[in-house]
Amino acid sequence: MRYKLSIALAVALSVNTLCAANSTDLNKTNDAATTQNSTSPNDQTFASDANLAEVQVVSDLSKTEGTGSYTADRMNTATGLGLSIKETPQSVSVLSNQLIKDLNLKDVNSALQYAPGIAVRNDSGRLRINSRGFDVDNIQEDGIASSVSSSVQGPLGYSKEFTDLEFYDRVEVLRGAAGLTQSNGEPGGTVNLVRKRPTSEFAFNTSLNLGSWDNYRGTFDISNSLNESGSVRGRLIGVLSKNGTYKHYRNGWRGALGGIFEFDLTDKTLLTAGLIWQKTSEVYDIYGVPALDKDGNNLNLDRKSYFGANWNNSIYEKYNAFTEISHQFNDDYKAYAKLNYTKSDGIIKFGSMGGTNPYDPAAPSHDIRLQKYDNGSKEVNLKLGVDGKYELFGQKHDIFVNGSLSKEKFVEHDIRMPSISLASLGLGIYNWSSSAIAEPNWGGTNATLNKTFTKTIYQQALTAGTRYNFSDEWHMILGGRFARVKYDSFNENHKTGARSANTYITKSKFSPYAGLTWDFSKDHSWYVSYAEIFKPQSATDANKNVLEPVVGYNIETGVKSEFLGGALNTAVALFQIIQENRAITDPNNSNYSIAEGKVRSRGIDAEISGSITERWSVMAGYTFNKSIYLKSERKTSSNVDYNKGADAKKYIPRHMFKLYTSYEIPLVGTQKLSIGTGVRYQSKTSGIYMKDNMSSGSAIKYYVPEQKGYALWDANINYLINDNFSVGLIVKNITDKKYFYNTHNRTAGMNNFYGDPRSFTLSFNYKY
Repeated sequence: MRYKLSIALAVALSVNTLCAANSTDLNKTNDAATTQNSTSPNDQTFASDANLAEVQVVSDLSKTEGTGSYTADRMNTATGLGLSIKETPQSVSVLSNQLIKDLNLKDVNSALQYAPGIAVRNDSGRLRINSRGFDVDNIQEDGIASSVSSSVQGPLGYSKEFTDLEFYDRVEVLRGAAGLTQSNGEPGGTVNLVRKRPTSEFAFNTSLNLGSWDNYRGTFDISNSLNESGSVRGRLIGVLSKNGTYKHYRNGWRGALGGIFEFDLTDKTLLTAGLIWQKTSEVYDIYGVPALDKDGNNLNLDRKSYFGANWNNSIYEKYNAFTEISHQFNDDYKAYAKLNYTKSDGIIKFGSMGGTNPYDPAAPSHDIRLQKYDNGSKEVNLKLGVDGKYELFGQKHDIFVNGSLSKEKFVEHDIRMPSISLASLGLGIYNWSSSAIAEPNWGGTNATLNKTFTKTIYQQALTAGTRYNFSDEWHMILGGRFARVKYDSFNENHKTGARSANTYITKSKFSPYAGLTWDFSKDHSWYVSYAEIFKPQSATDANKNVLEPVVGYNIETGVKSEFLGGALNTAVALFQIIQENRAITDPNNSNYSIAEGKVRSRGIDAEISGSITERWSVMAGYTFNKSIYLKSERKTSSNVDYNKGADAKKYIPRHMFKLYTSYEIPLVGTQKLSIGTGVRYQSKTSGIYMKDNMSSGSAIKYYVPEQKGYALWDANINYLINDNFSVGLIVKNITDKKYFYNTHNRTAGMNNFYGDPRSFTLSFNYKY
């Protein structure tokens, strides 16, 4: 470990020294407001060779909209302190507003495919986010955390989806345990979606996108002061899209509308309130396609292949209301209160082909699975806090205290009808007919399952900490979060009229946090940090006691640097996560569990983001990650290798490299041409199952599909005709690479999901 650390630090210092040697003073026109603040890392603002852009004072130092940058001044996701990337003793990234525009990103999942260190996998047609080998199961909006899925029984029970990216200024990413900002989660990391805010001056943006497979999207964004003094400001954002697909099923659509308002109650008190509505209709490809035949040969099906009914559909509707009030007592102390309410509903119905075994065209064993999910969730979150500064021993230090309460209630109505054999319909993968599958009577008495599952999660937490500055060079963050999590769940069987007893699970735990940074030169710092997070589990032992929570420990160390006054950031880190108390089958009683499972994730993160020169922006990251079982985990399933030392995350690539860079070319007058290109590479992956062991007791030899490493190339070109109008072209997967998404439960016969082919999007944008 020491040897690896020495190498990593040497590489980081070498890279940083090289950058420093080339970091001459740069001047660049900044299209957005820049900030005059002595504590901001962007004190050295860019100016053009001709004229210096007008400087505006803004209150949000972390805002990326209009800056043209691929980085941000400050982030709150890791500690809540509003530190710069270099000051934060954990691995953090930001997907800025400019990067989102350059790549024409519309939703959170597609955006995170470009985030360093983040792997995206397909889970029953829904994309899931994975960081350092662990799924991200909580996500934040403006610092308030909530569950990603709002599900009781898995991905098909989802009742909500992410809000459209048009409503956000940026996407902040933390890799590693988010123990200071949230509870009840996995230790891989979290994502914070930061909403756009109203502007004091009139601003109007609208766009029209025309893309492959009948993709059409229109947006508008208007903001201004609503009174003469400017003490009341508002912003209205709308989205309407037709979401086409390359597969053989009908297109989806989305509509979204939201407003956010700010009120200066006094010169020190700010009230913010907003409401967002969104409704989306999509056709999910639930089980994907079979990949291999009975002899282990690749079926090599067309990417357009879709083995579902023509009535398959899902509709999600979401209302999100939020408000915040903050008061600045003086230059040092501020208090705030945040309230967030979300109501989500999701209806999924499908008849889709599924089957674990390899597909045999002569005698297919697959069947049509008929299911309907009527899901709903309501959640309310309250957060109160005080941030401030105090002076001790000649230095100023930061202090923070906050408390949070939340309640999330998920209701999932699951109806499953008897499956239909392919043979009875005369269907196969080479003569598929979506219209041949009739929609069942979901209210019929022949349902094999008709249950409602209800789960309520209550969370209470108190967080406190300080950033103590020993000197101008040495800084330490010490803090912790005490959290209490309670689960209340039951189910109702509508076939029998029976209702289960309520299951109550209550667990409390203190999660400490510590981080140390050393600014060994003006622009370079070394750090080390430790963070924890826990997650209650429902499994019980032989004494019928609920097992202790799963606990994840994240420790990392690295070197971070800033160049050009914070316009360019670099970082390299070594990390280790250990997750213990994982529920495994009791070897003495298979009906119960013991909390003895243990997994270790190790790796290295390296990243560069921001502006290299006045016209050249870049975001790039490399991640190596290996997860293994530290203890053999006996499971009831015999087709997965849970032995000590086995790969615990075969469906997550060990190597990932992501790069996107753009260069701006000035033309005549205000005309500009921006050209960008990038690549996303990942190493090989497979499902969790072992070869020749899936069909135990069967004469069929079982094969496991694998996805070899691959690279996807993207590019964009944007022509700024004048200060108001621009036109752009975005090309994704330029080489038209054929590949499968990462999927944990891939088998030869199902759960293989093709990635998107090459696509083109033409964009027209107007701003005033």
